[in-house]
Amino acid sequence: MSMMNTSNNFEFRPAKAEEMKDFFKLERYVFADNSTPSEDEENENPLRPEMTTVAFHKGKMVATSAGLPFRMKFDGTTIRVDGVTSVGTDPAYRRRGLVRELITSRLHEAHEKQIAASILWASLGAIYQRFGYGLATTSQRYTFDPHLVGFQFDEKLEGECIRMEKEDAMPILLELHEKYISDKNLHLHRLQAYWQHIYFGKKSKHHVVLHRNANGEPDGYCTYTLTEARGKIPGLDQTIDVREMVYMNRNAYRAMWEYIRTHDLVMEVKMWAPQDDPLLLMLLEPRSLRSQWNDGIWLRIVDIVQFAKSRTYARTGIVSFEIAEDRECPWNIGKYKIDFDGKQVKVTKVNGEVDFQIGINGLPTLLCGHSPLSLIANSGRACVLNSKKLSEMDHFFTTRHKPYCPDNF
Repeated sequence: MSMMNTSNNFEFRPAKAEEMKDFFKLERYVFADNSTPSEDEENENPLRPEMTTVAFHKGKMVATSAGLPFRMKFDGTTIRVDGVTSVGTDPAYRRRGLVRELITSRLHEAHEKQIAASILWASLGAIYQRFGYGLATTSQRYTFDPHLVGFQFDEKLEGECIRMEKEDAMPILLELHEKYISDKNLHLHRLQAYWQHIYFGKKSKHHVVLHRNANGEPDGYCTYTLTEARGKIPGLDQTIDVREMVYMNRNAYRAMWEYIRTHDLVMEVKMWAPQDDPLLLMLLEPRSLRSQWNDGIWLRIVDIVQFAKSRTYARTGIVSFEIAEDRECPWNIGKYKIDFDGKQVKVTKVNGEVDFQIGINGLPTLLCGHSPLSLIANSGRACVLNSKKLSEMDHFFTTRHKPYCPDNF
């Protein structure tokens, strides 16, 4: 269904199949992508016309957006989310509220489909915080010389690392990935098209190393690229960029780290890691990782009741809070009670006094386990009204793993 803003003659609707070439062309311009993909490469893109919401002005496509139908882990449970992507506007049509219209449209569509949350990677966090998105994940970026990174203590390692062809390894990788994320927080169940695009697209140069335990069973893998410096650099001239490291236990984790370190011609290794990555506590010189903090997924709660009851909590108890304002999703305004008895979660709208007030931007940061309520209150995004329960509430919202999403989209 199309929607017409009659005052400005803007039409909002999904793109048609024959318009997708214009969609990708405008997207590449907005993000300064000067590549010229072939028709086959464009067809590899998992976006389909029905996933898009686009703005037209007098028949010309002037703003784009889309949403991928993801299933996401939420502290071990699985929920549906709208993976917003490809949001951009032709510069000649900016500052006219087109992005707000597109995002609000997607949020309302998600609500109609009973999808509890919307997620995205933000080109600028300032843009999407205006629409109620809150910081849900952060990550570390390691950039280090593998010859300078050593473990502080020895451990006997069992099993072996085996480099495999992607085609042979892929069924094992898919199975291990699903096992790995089973208790994780904000990892995505990957679409088949995503695996295909990342590892089998024409531009993919990834290598795969598989770890097998002492019984020969696979219990971890690492995917990475290996490149040589273009200039003639005397000595070490290679770089490893780790795409992901998946492991079932510390033995596999450490073995794959040792495997990376055995590349004698590599001068630099780059990789992303979650905030609760154990490596910093294992190294002789943690600073040698040159770790850099980065924001990750921004999450927008579409339906508070549905979202809050989709996870369990770290302790039994009753916690109440108030959302006083929500411009894009006004149905979220109100007071809520979360009641967890150790098995079941009940979330209801209530009246009366509450334990704290919190902004719609701060609630994702809390519910996803990114930061405790005390820190969110110190930042000004929440106001604690029942200070006697603050320590209890900090514990209540804790998750088993820090939220992390390694998959860009």
